[in-house]
Amino acid sequence: MTAAGMQINSQIKDRLFSIKDLPTIPAIHGRILKLMEDINYSVDEVSKLIEKDQVLSSKVLKLVNSPFYGLYSGIATIRRAVILLGSNLIKGIILSTSLFDIADNKLPGLWDHSYCCSTVAGFLAKRFNLITIEEIMTGALLHDIGKVLIKKQLLEESKEIEAAVKSNGMTILDAERMVINITHDDVGLWLADTWNLPSIIKDIIAYHHKPGMCSGHKKETAIVHLSDIIVKGIGISYSGDPFVPMLDADGWDILALSESDLVDIIVEIMEIIQADKGFSRYIHGGKDGK
Repeated sequence: MTAAGMQINSQIKDRLFSIKDLPTIPAIHGRILKLMEDINYSVDEVSKLIEKDQVLSSKVLKLVNSPFYGLYSGIATIRRAVILLGSNLIKGIILSTSLFDIADNKLPGLWDHSYCCSTVAGFLAKRFNLITIEEIMTGALLHDIGKVLIKKQLLEESKEIEAAVKSNGMTILDAERMVINITHDDVGLWLADTWNLPSIIKDIIAYHHKPGMCSGHKKETAIVHLSDIIVKGIGISYSGDPFVPMLDADGWDILALSESDLVDIIVEIMEIIQADKGFSRYIHGGKDGK
């Protein structure tokens, strides 16, 4: 890279990671996160604060009652949902709600896509008998958070990225690399570091496009990668990519699935979608995911 190119890249990084310009988490969300820093936090206090936010409450209940998650059903109270989902997943819902609501008009469908990835990832984690379901679902919920910061901080470059995706038929990842020489998974990792998220969630965010390069939580990251591909492939929600990216070969090897296994998984997911009218709204006919 030329000296000029390095200077441009340095300027972009400065603009991306400007602390004073970071998206502001709503006060009530900040209070909940602060409470949950204490391992012995009060479930009642957290629940009461969540109940004050109608949007956050609906997302917590939606996730705990997801047909893909499937561990529970008919959960009607926030308190019960907080207990069942666990602290990491509740934190993930709060952070994603805070950021995705900010970006909703600029990145339509991002919450829907992340929600669908999270629920499918939970379904796959159960299928693989993993005990880290909560962390996997949280990582899936937050896997695209870097897109929010890029859109907020680099408005003109974001337009160039979108133009490259449309005119060149590129994935968002490749267009980001071409235009700003940094990708949303790198930016997402920086945000995860800033928030002191657990290492498993950092790995999922950083390597959800390339699980074979992950040196830590390979299987969990590969599950989120596969979930992302499946969600895009069968048209659940809209992620912004014009086509379905290739499945990472190393990620495929990590999961040790056969082609028939993958067919069975997709068939089961489609059966769940068709049986659940509420979830069928995510099958997109356009960019709004509806």
